[in-house]
Amino acid sequence: MKFLVLMLIYVSLFGNIGNIMAMKGSAEVKRESKSLNASSGMELFQGDEILTKEKSRVQVMLKDDTVITIGSNSEFSFEEFSQEGENSKVSMRAKRGFFRSVTGKIGKLAPERFKVKTASATIGIRGTDFSGDITVEREIFKCFEGAIFVEFDGSINELDAGMMMEVIGTKYEIQEFDASKVKDSIEKMEGMKGVIIKSMDKSDIPTEVVSDITQIIESIEEGEPPVEEPFEMTLTPEDREIQY
Repeated sequence: MKFLVLMLIYVSLFGNIGNIMAMKGSAEVKRESKSLNASSGMELFQGDEILTKEKSRVQVMLKDDTVITIGSNSEFSFEEFSQEGENSKVSMRAKRGFFRSVTGKIGKLAPERFKVKTASATIGIRGTDFSGDITVEREIFKCFEGAIFVEFDGSINELDAGMMMEVIGTKYEIQEFDASKVKDSIEKMEGMKGVIIKSMDKSDIPTEVVSDITQIIESIEEGEPPVEEPFEMTLTPEDREIQY
């Protein structure tokens, strides 16, 4: 019994929490004292930090089907991930650069335990699709679907779909933005995730899925030139059934 408990603790702390689903350009994964070259299909673990290079993007799928897109010149870490029904928890940190999150099962089952932290704020969710753009001078948060709660300087601000919050120093401003370009991204992503999960036992992902993912990722980083070639996508076989 003692051995079983120790094994469960080990799996909880050090077990695979997801995979790099797609990437463009180059990036590295910091894991404890090591620095590893990121690659499509690479397993990720609690505590891992992804650092992307210039003109690079990485897309991660966590085991609850949450999809995180990390833009160029960005640092994003996975501080805590556990799947324990209503006690499930996701805690991530965006140090710099662009990210976008489309939440999965944990975001629906335990939204109050899904958090993304930045230098100045903590973002909570309500089953949603949102992004952040973090620089030394300012932070911008956008909500594309559902709602997010941004805790900043002792106050909690709710942003519904189509609203954004810009933080500069100790001041912030909330306003509306045009989210029409990406309003269908959740439906597209949900459909693709199903295909990807079913394809985990194959050597590659259907070409049309690669193309769709590329188009979505291009659409969410406003102001960047489009990527001409699709992501490289090679996933290792893995049973992704999640029991709650």
